[in-house]
Amino acid sequence: MKPSFVGIGAQKCASTWLYKVLEEHPEIGVSREKEIDFFSKKYDYGYQWYEAHFDGCADKRETGEISPSYFSDPSVPARVHRYNPATKILVTLRDPVQRALSQHRHEVRLGHFGGASLSFEAGLKNNPMYIEQGLYATHLKRWLEYFPLEQIHVIVVDEINSNPYDVAHKAYEFLGVDGSYEPRCLKKQFNRSYANRYRMLVRLKDAIYRFTRGPAFKWLWYVGRALGMRTLYRRINMVSSDSVIPKADARTLAILRERFASEVRELSRLLGKPLDDWL
Repeated sequence: MKPSFVGIGAQKCASTWLYKVLEEHPEIGVSREKEIDFFSKKYDYGYQWYEAHFDGCADKRETGEISPSYFSDPSVPARVHRYNPATKILVTLRDPVQRALSQHRHEVRLGHFGGASLSFEAGLKNNPMYIEQGLYATHLKRWLEYFPLEQIHVIVVDEINSNPYDVAHKAYEFLGVDGSYEPRCLKKQFNRSYANRYRMLVRLKDAIYRFTRGPAFKWLWYVGRALGMRTLYRRINMVSSDSVIPKADARTLAILRERFASEVRELSRLLGKPLDDWL
């Protein structure tokens, strides 16, 4: 089945919340996996592979997926347009400095960044995507080369925090489904920041999860949850990010905010939306 919309990120900008909000709506079908990454990382798999992710959505009014890797990848807008020029685009954005801090916590949790210093400053030197991902106006302009602004719906994370129902209502209306539906997950927080004590336990947990994903063994995962294994794992291995990552230096944040200032002003102009809190 050919999807009618894509959520394109940016990364660490409440894309999981949006996925859950769309997944709950009875008129919307979403891919089984949240992040297919077809147009960015798996384009060589072909359309048949991509569309197989929506096989169970034939009775839905609107169908789509969310892959945050799409927003900043310069090759993706043309690929999406070539596939379906009528595609509706959903974008979630947040304060770019806060987004960079969140990405750092995420990279530490995944074990992509480690060593003697887990400071944000060290991560910033290591990973250029902390800044690249926050160049919102630059990335959005590439999408606007292929899709009119009327076909792009931008959600600001601040609005989710202040009025999640209104954000969900507008997203539903943008997709052309019943906007009065109220999903249960509206005020739920997803992907809370944490760090892992032991990478070995993470690898073991991931291996068990992969093994139990198939239909024949999926019940084992649920049995383990019912027996409290997930709670035990979290108690043993999950700690607050603040306990292992030093607080970012105020000077670093000020420099970063200045770096993003022109992008924020241009984004505000493009959207006709004040974003003074990000400056």
